[in-house]
Amino acid sequence: MPHMKPTIREWILLIGIALIAFQVWFVLGYPEFAFVDLSVDRNKAVEKAQSYLASRAVNPREYIKAATFLTDDWSDRYLQKTIGFKGEKAFIQKHGFELFSWKVRFFKELSKEEYAVAVSPKTGAIIGFKHLIEDTESRPPIDKEKALARAREFLGNTIGLDLGEYNFHAESVRKYDNRTDYSFSWEKKGVYIPWRKNEGYAKLLIGATISGNEVREYYVHVLDIPEKFHRYIENQMTSGEYLSTISFVALLVLLAWSIYFVVKRQHTFVVRACRKLYFGLIVFLVLINLVYIVNNIQGIMMGYATTARMSAYLGLYFLRLCVNIIFISIAFVMPGLAGESIRSEVLPEKPHASFLHYVRSSWLNRSLGHSVLLGYLVFFVMLGLQAGIFCIGQRYLGVWKEWLMLSQLSSSYVPFVSAFVVGINASLNEEVIFRLFGVSWGKKYFKHIALGIFFSAFLWGMGHARYAIFPTWFRGVEVTLLGCFLGFIFIRYGLLTVLIAHYLFDVFWGSAAYIFGHSSPFLFGGSLVIFALPLCFAVVAYLANKNEKENDIVLALTSTQHYNLRILKAFLEIRKSQGADARLLKEELLRHNWDPLLIELGIKDVF
Repeated sequence: MPHMKPTIREWILLIGIALIAFQVWFVLGYPEFAFVDLSVDRNKAVEKAQSYLASRAVNPREYIKAATFLTDDWSDRYLQKTIGFKGEKAFIQKHGFELFSWKVRFFKELSKEEYAVAVSPKTGAIIGFKHLIEDTESRPPIDKEKALARAREFLGNTIGLDLGEYNFHAESVRKYDNRTDYSFSWEKKGVYIPWRKNEGYAKLLIGATISGNEVREYYVHVLDIPEKFHRYIENQMTSGEYLSTISFVALLVLLAWSIYFVVKRQHTFVVRACRKLYFGLIVFLVLINLVYIVNNIQGIMMGYATTARMSAYLGLYFLRLCVNIIFISIAFVMPGLAGESIRSEVLPEKPHASFLHYVRSSWLNRSLGHSVLLGYLVFFVMLGLQAGIFCIGQRYLGVWKEWLMLSQLSSSYVPFVSAFVVGINASLNEEVIFRLFGVSWGKKYFKHIALGIFFSAFLWGMGHARYAIFPTWFRGVEVTLLGCFLGFIFIRYGLLTVLIAHYLFDVFWGSAAYIFGHSSPFLFGGSLVIFALPLCFAVVAYLANKNEKENDIVLALTSTQHYNLRILKAFLEIRKSQGADARLLKEELLRHNWDPLLIELGIKDVF
């Protein structure tokens, strides 16, 4: 059966909707990236940090170093919730507030002493520093007045802050066996952002810690957030975890069912035909995830606690990684094979809704190229749809979100490679599990395709409720709506179309800051390349133009299946002579675990 090709009218309609959707995103979503400035990349940040340590008579070459990109999540949450996105943008510009920063860590194995330097990704300025030492480390004695004068002199003269713009905020004294540490902080005048009535204000602080003659720690413009807000967010996150856990348990039940189903049908034609493909995809996923780990080794090193040996830490990390790979492999292969089998049974008229169609025909044909191009159009529609949903949420429901993907990927050696891996992982796993398997499973047991689409979309959406969108339930609703849209596209245009659209969607959010914000030409160009990869594949498929006709199933049957088909035909001949209905016979044979494709062949020949 040929691929479901869109008509000329559908192409025109989809292109028009995609253009409108992109315009909606550009108006509502693009401004979020306008103030993102990542001019200082990881290498430059490390150079700045090393130079700063050298200025303090510290040799950075004696230490292991790691650098990660951070977002001030709590400040971002608070500002968005209290003054809105536009207010947050104005606050950042007015006060020189750094929402993003590079943290460069210098440490030694099994040694508590280490240095942490915070670098602005916009200007390269040092905006924070901390020297961690043993509690028993000694420092020359100093009284509080001299320590305060030292802190004021450092922040005013060395850092260049005008302390006349600040009021004294707080002081603390901590006595150790061999030293006394003094910490002082100041709050910027006129910056008091209320949470709720009588529930506290956020204040913009600067501060320093003096230990003997050393400024052991300092920070510039840190938002001091009321405790009530912290408790509010933690309650929100608990609700999100609750919804996500329910979804995860339901997914585990479906996973167990898929394992049972695949074991029961392991010798059927569909499972045998797709088995090699799915195991090949697992090998591919494992390889690109290994690339992801190597690319993000800085983040792994940043999590190292110097109380243990590095070898023990890395060994435990990779042991857990192996366990995760095994689980993810099972969670991908079993629902995938089950989905292929169920789809052939409940949606036989939709061969493009699975990989089996390409296994039986070819991967390089023009209809596949059309699917990829459709994927780009669907992606643009998804962008506009999401922007519209968030606009409604932000305007009427107090919704706000975080820069989670940006902080996760920017720490990589090559961020757009990490975006590529995230896009491949999410699109393959989630579209196979929630569209191919979920929709087909829903159609089999709910009997209606619309219920199957909603069931899989709802399960998918609630699984995202723990993400950094507040209130957390809104993320579940947003993803459920996107899932319903993808479910419709899956049924109408096939698995490959939604897979490409999902890949582009995740790659876009992983690299948009490098495309629309201020970043290096390397990050800008690399982000465009990974975004264009499916298009390159579409061009190759279009030029190859191989035959899309599926191979004859009979030629692919094993000798055992040929034997079973002859027995089945004989049985059907007898039941036909007795006046049996073909549809009822099919249901009876399926209940007795006959291969659905053998049943189709037998009924087609006999009836």
